[in-house]
Amino acid sequence: MKTLATLMILAGLTGSAEACGRYHDDWGGSDKAAHFGVSAALGVGTSRLSTDTWTAFGLALIPGVAKEIYDSQQDCNRFSWKDLAWDAVGAYVGVRAGNWVLGPTGASYRLSF
Repeated sequence: MKTLATLMILAGLTGSAEACGRYHDDWGGSDKAAHFGVSAALGVGTSRLSTDTWTAFGLALIPGVAKEIYDSQQDCNRFSWKDLAWDAVGAYVGVRAGNWVLGPTGASYRLSF
């Protein structure tokens, strides 16, 4: 995980020096729901790959980090910590939901009621 954090920091620091106008990245931007939704779906999927919540969370977060690194290399685009935050929230919710709904037996939500 230290390597992942180091890569995220380095990618955030390597922005394009080209002047492209003011960069807008609101917390409630139009793409934030997509970041949350895709990461949540990945979280549900990775919850089936690992019984450890944090391992599943890390696996679900990898595509979001990769996308932000890709974005940082594009002209007039930047690494967005806000997008990554929405990815992290979605991944965590997805992993927890996957563990609750599917669980180790495949239907743990029935045991909750």
